[in-house]
Amino acid sequence: MGSGVPLLNEYKQEFLWKRFPQTVLGGPKLRLGYDAPAYVYLNQIFLWIMPWLIGGIFTLTIELSYSDDILKNNLVLFCSVYGACMSIFVLLIQIFSSIQHAKQKNDVKFMKKHNLLSEEDEVEFDSCCGSETVHFVIPPKSFKINILLHALISGMLCGLSLWYLLPWSLNILFFYNYGATAVLHMLGWLTVCVAQYPLTTGSPPEPAMYRTMDVWELSPITRPFYALLCIAFHIVHVYGNYSEFMLTNQILHVVFVCLPVLWICGVLPPVDCLFLWLLEQVHIFLLGGSPMASDARLLCMLVLSTGVYLAAYFIPVSVGNVVVCASMGYILSTDLGGLGSQLWIFYQTHTKNKVSIGSKNKAINSTPSIKGFLWSWNLSTVFYHFIMIVIIGVEAGLLTYDTTILNSDLKGVLGYIIVGLCIVEKIFRESQSVYIFFGLVRNFIFPPTVQRGRIFAYRKKQLIPLGLIRRLVVNWVGPFVMVAYLSLTVIQTDVKALQLSTSIWYIFGVVRAFRAVWQSTVNALLEMSAVHLIVITLTNNSIIMSLQPPILLLIIGMSRDRCFQLLNKLYFFFTLLLSSWLDKKQRRKSTAVVIFLSFLFFPVVMVILSAAAILSSPLLPLFTLPLFFIAFPRPSRFWPESVGASANACSDSVYYKQFAPVFAKALRKMFANGSLGEAKPGNHYMVRFQDRLAWFTVLERGATYCTVNVKGLELQETSCHTAEAARMDDIFELAFERDNIGSCGLNAYPLHSLTPVDAIGVQTYSDARNVLTGIIDSPDSLAITMSYFVKSLTWIILHHVNKQKIKENKETERQKEKAVARKEKEYLGIEKRSSVRKSKGEINHNNQKSDLNNHKSRHTSITQMQEVKSTIKNDLTMVDTDSRPVSAKKKRKPSQTSSIHSFTDSIWSDDFEVEKIEKKKINVINSSRNLNTPNTRSKMSASPVTETPRQKSKTVFDDEIDDLLEDMTFGMPVVDAHRSSKMAEPLFSKPVSNKRTQSNNHIYKPVTNLAGSPDFKCQYSAHISLPIKWRELPIEYSQLSRHISQFPTDWYKHVLSQLDWSVISCPAEKVALEVAADDALTNCYSQLIMACFSGFDFQSKYGGANSLYKTYIGDVPWNAMVDWLAEEKELYGLVIKAFRYGFKLMIDHMIMGDISSHEELTEYLQDYDDNWYIGLETEDDWRNGIVDNKHNLFSLGHNSIQGTYNSRVLSLQEVMVHIGRLNEEVVKGQWANLSMELLYLTNDDEERYSIQAHPTILRNLTVQAADPPLGYPIFSSRPISVPTL
Repeated sequence: MGSGVPLLNEYKQEFLWKRFPQTVLGGPKLRLGYDAPAYVYLNQIFLWIMPWLIGGIFTLTIELSYSDDILKNNLVLFCSVYGACMSIFVLLIQIFSSIQHAKQKNDVKFMKKHNLLSEEDEVEFDSCCGSETVHFVIPPKSFKINILLHALISGMLCGLSLWYLLPWSLNILFFYNYGATAVLHMLGWLTVCVAQYPLTTGSPPEPAMYRTMDVWELSPITRPFYALLCIAFHIVHVYGNYSEFMLTNQILHVVFVCLPVLWICGVLPPVDCLFLWLLEQVHIFLLGGSPMASDARLLCMLVLSTGVYLAAYFIPVSVGNVVVCASMGYILSTDLGGLGSQLWIFYQTHTKNKVSIGSKNKAINSTPSIKGFLWSWNLSTVFYHFIMIVIIGVEAGLLTYDTTILNSDLKGVLGYIIVGLCIVEKIFRESQSVYIFFGLVRNFIFPPTVQRGRIFAYRKKQLIPLGLIRRLVVNWVGPFVMVAYLSLTVIQTDVKALQLSTSIWYIFGVVRAFRAVWQSTVNALLEMSAVHLIVITLTNNSIIMSLQPPILLLIIGMSRDRCFQLLNKLYFFFTLLLSSWLDKKQRRKSTAVVIFLSFLFFPVVMVILSAAAILSSPLLPLFTLPLFFIAFPRPSRFWPESVGASANACSDSVYYKQFAPVFAKALRKMFANGSLGEAKPGNHYMVRFQDRLAWFTVLERGATYCTVNVKGLELQETSCHTAEAARMDDIFELAFERDNIGSCGLNAYPLHSLTPVDAIGVQTYSDARNVLTGIIDSPDSLAITMSYFVKSLTWIILHHVNKQKIKENKETERQKEKAVARKEKEYLGIEKRSSVRKSKGEINHNNQKSDLNNHKSRHTSITQMQEVKSTIKNDLTMVDTDSRPVSAKKKRKPSQTSSIHSFTDSIWSDDFEVEKIEKKKINVINSSRNLNTPNTRSKMSASPVTETPRQKSKTVFDDEIDDLLEDMTFGMPVVDAHRSSKMAEPLFSKPVSNKRTQSNNHIYKPVTNLAGSPDFKCQYSAHISLPIKWRELPIEYSQLSRHISQFPTDWYKHVLSQLDWSVISCPAEKVALEVAADDALTNCYSQLIMACFSGFDFQSKYGGANSLYKTYIGDVPWNAMVDWLAEEKELYGLVIKAFRYGFKLMIDHMIMGDISSHEELTEYLQDYDDNWYIGLETEDDWRNGIVDNKHNLFSLGHNSIQGTYNSRVLSLQEVMVHIGRLNEEVVKGQWANLSMELLYLTNDDEERYSIQAHPTILRNLTVQAADPPLGYPIFSSRPISVPTL
């Protein structure tokens, strides 16, 4: 594989040779790949050489026309004039380009057709100054403000460069070394031309690319920034008269002429990346902070830390100073970033649209927040931190308040205690991992196997005391001892006696030390141990001792970080170098030569590795070959986009969405015990469980918390993916499965980028896939499925209707309470306003009369309010009363419909149309009130008996009362006068035509009413009466009669006994028995259920297993019943759910035997309702069930190639998860190469060498784990804060 895969295909090689000259010269496109007019090249050369032409004229004029004294006095003026000329030139060029671009968009004649057969980047030029030429040579700026900004920067760069490269200045700096002056002058102007050209036109393609899109047009100012940075030191040296800056200035002149080489190599980062990296380094090594999970967090924490530094600097050394530094060190080390995120989410939730917030929370990459102590900021978390701050402040204050009472040897004793705690922490941390001694030797006290759950749990339980001791040391004992040591150290130093520069660094050391105690306790123990050993070893007269302990902590802290980086880079170098030869698949023709040259020039390699470690830059293995370069430094988070902002989401992403929060809970114990090693920001871990791979990265580290990002890798394993996953499985098996070869041993893969650390059980889904051959194609499968289908349908519909009725009753009660409260509130408001008016009108009356009237008014108001309350309650409870009238109307209005439609008039049914009843109820109440008012009575009494208005009013009122009683089922059942009382009541009526049952496609559907004119004999039957929309069925009663005998009446009565009858104030058993004895209700359910059953009864057209599969997925053969069900979405969903229940019961029946009793079937179905989702993997409910931690999920699939039917069962259970730590530099090096290869070389070939399987460095998996768009993880969580207590 190694020799057969090209590093860069031919097309990309041609593209590289066109792009590389642009990088070298700063942007001119002198190699186009197609024929172009000469003026295109001449225009670019003219613009590129213009700074040197104008600058050469100024240089010759200044050097030949003026003496040294005049030159020294007027140098600034000359440089300003030259800079103004270049600013005007750039401004005019960009204005001209903008005009041409606007003209091209508005003028139709410039819209030319391109040759479709030509190269896609080929441009047809029309003239020297034509719009196409101008647009190609001078692309317009995206933001018009950048035209002015880039012109000003160009003038500043050129003007200062004239001064910087003037032979007169160079001669003075290099003591009239004319050779150095000539070389620096010529090469320096080359640098100026290369740096200035992007400001005139556009940015060139850079190997050092941090962001995929330059939205704010920062790339054109990257090269001028570095040139101006070198010039700035020259200005400081000249005007500041700092003699110590002379050597720095000379070195920077050499660096200035070498800038084009550094830009070509991609060593210098873009401007935005540079500032983020510098801020992070300052936050970590000067202020004691940690890398942050986002840029916003970094900026906020940097501002707060700077405020603490200023307070510590201007407060004199005293008790207050030490207390402030110690207390603020703890406060800033807590999860303030998580607090900010929590407040921001709270603000969004309460100010923005809740629908949009809910949809955002349902996004596939969103991670459910975890509640609990230290998981989020709640009262318990705040209380804990408050207690800690109080203890820290009291400790620091007592130790520094009066140092005379303390023993002089106390500081030395504390120093030795710190050394002992450092050793204890290291030993107990190593004892929790599977490998010790840098991952070379297996830990003999670690459990020998993880497959035997009891043995593993027992042996891990024996390690808990060691983990608890480590927790005490890291979280409380170690930090408090170090705070005491630092307090005694700081109080003994007089800052006022120090020099200014020394005092600045001293305060930095103090602030960093007090914060690092909590922010990174393990590293602080190591650093303070080293400082204490230095203090007791060296004499006070040595140079190192003159630096003061806080400054020593600064130096040792950075040295420790850089040394560990150098060791990791050496590990990466030797791992990649040796694996390129030892792994035959990785060998190439040049491998032997590269290995020989690497050992021959090993000192040069060490210089490269050391420089990369000093700059904290990743090593860049070109095409992942053992050819190493220095990549540009970047923040520890590595990628510019927000953590978890994007991922290549697919149907498998939901499994990682469920896994992330539960895995975070498991991480809490491992981080606290130290089994994963020190949780250093930038560490990467690989997680393996079943057929899944997860990747998590440590983003932040602080007091009691650690912020991580969890990513999920694709489940569809490619050949490269499989090769690397297989090697990973071998490594984990040798580490965790040593039951037969002993607990102790050596690591068989010492030069692998993955080192196993621990294993733990996590509550996630185990995936079981089975082939259903012999089950689904069995001759009895259809009959068994249909038998369970009808029972499942009975169960589902009864429970569904019961739950809906309970929900409606609760909603009705809630509406009644709201209406009563609203009416009372309105009446109280009216009474209040009337009392105010009365009080104003009675001011002029005498006091006695006023008191008497007020007393009567209050009495009347109270009486009226009581009457209104009673009226409101009576009105609202009129419809919902359960009592039946003693006597009903003897005569009812003749029904205008046949007995088919009289089913809706059941005397105990409450399934009326709600809106209609509400309107009638209001009309009746208003009518009754109007008839009882005095005005109405007087008018009615004054009118003649035969007066039309009165009769009309009475008639309207009686009609409304009749209609209301009819809908409210008051009165006796309807009796057909033309039918004999002895005639038996039919089970179903004859078909009638009804427009409402006709489908949109105008297909005739015969209608069967469920039970003709059913009158429920039980008053409780209305509680589970069917909805109106389900009562008319498009099936002939003759067809329905063939299936009605299959209705499971005994099962129906058993299900009734299982329903929730709590809303009825009677014993549940009595209610169930009475409802079961109601034949009318039984007929309703039997006809509906068997009508639905008939739509799925395809025995005459049974096509074997394929028929069951198609019905399971909802592809049911068409018939009138199925067509009607398709319109009734709710009922259709229940029927499909019932069939899937029946199918699952058939499988259980085939595997485990017959279900013999109703109780056993009830147990199955109740378990399905509570703990199962039975459906399809493509449905939203499947994904929602996984996120909601549904215990079991079942789906059915079909492999059309093999012709087999497969079942898939996901079971939520404890799954053993293997975790391994990846070498940090191996990951960063591969990501650096990926960034350069895709963004600069655009080498996106899916079969390229750098993405092929490499079992040693896990190249393919590492590329997958990169953030999009360069990588393609299918899930990436938001930052998750994990407590470490």
